[in-house]
Amino acid sequence: MINARHQDVLRAIVQDYIRTAEPVGSRTLSRKYGFSLSPATIRTIMAELEELGYVAQPHTSAGRVPTDKGYRLYVDSLMDPTPLSPAEVEQIEHHVGPTTTEVEDLLKETGKLLSALSPYVAVALAPRLTDNRFQRVEFVALARDRVLVILLTDTGLVHHKTVMVEESLTQEDLDRIGRYLSDLLRGHTLKEVRDLLVSQMAEEKALYDRLLAQALRLGAQALADETEADVYVAGAARIADQPEFADIHKMKSLYAAFEDKSKLVMLLTECMRNEGCHIFIGSEISMQAIQELSVVASPYRRCGQILGVVGVMGPTRMDYGRTLTLVETTANLLSRCLTEQAA
Repeated sequence: MINARHQDVLRAIVQDYIRTAEPVGSRTLSRKYGFSLSPATIRTIMAELEELGYVAQPHTSAGRVPTDKGYRLYVDSLMDPTPLSPAEVEQIEHHVGPTTTEVEDLLKETGKLLSALSPYVAVALAPRLTDNRFQRVEFVALARDRVLVILLTDTGLVHHKTVMVEESLTQEDLDRIGRYLSDLLRGHTLKEVRDLLVSQMAEEKALYDRLLAQALRLGAQALADETEADVYVAGAARIADQPEFADIHKMKSLYAAFEDKSKLVMLLTECMRNEGCHIFIGSEISMQAIQELSVVASPYRRCGQILGVVGVMGPTRMDYGRTLTLVETTANLLSRCLTEQAA
């Protein structure tokens, strides 16, 4: 239903609208893109593209703008990925190169980098504890009633949490508790660990052994409510630079959506189910509050195992060719860094 001439005109409309944020007219296409077609012929093609749902006309006298359907065809069939400059690749390698930095800190830095290299909002989905097996747990006394819990997993994820304790414990006691729980929990998933703690707490021995009872209670507190992955958002204010979101009500709605971490987790988790980069355009996004945006995201790995997702969110008038390359390059270099950390 769409021939080569339709494709050429649609490609030009998308590329021009990405650059200018202004509806594209037939004379603009004829003048700027060297078509060997008259403006009248281009207008006919644009009208046919509109009838097919690939472009829309905001006002009667205006040119055309791409629809979500038009962007999808462009991304799937008409777009050429834009290579990054050597300096940009070097900058990414510098920020996500081999390091002893913990995964969470590395993801925050990666988000800042993605936002800096694009005019968009960056997102990074951290590994969730439920998808990992435990290796070790450590406890550090912070005060008489507070203890820092440090959980380490088989994928290198380090999770910190502060818990309140009813009874003051010496650091020596906490070290003993950490060794006991590490031996008990090592190699188990979060669900298995919780079941183990419950069964151990029910045993008669735990009722009479003060330190064992403390160990089990501390373990249960450390893992309470640890079911959801975290999402880091960087550069949220940059969305205000886009002309589409000059309206204050739109901005408030978007900022509220960026704060709704649970829905962002659901959206980004979809990107972990298949290989490669994922592009969600406007109405394709399940989260209604951000359906005026597009999301480009790619999973990152450690030793081949998918841990989470990095990506950007921007207007549907996004430079998809450059953004796709940027996100894929960053995800690949982050994967290489995490794999080298594990070696």
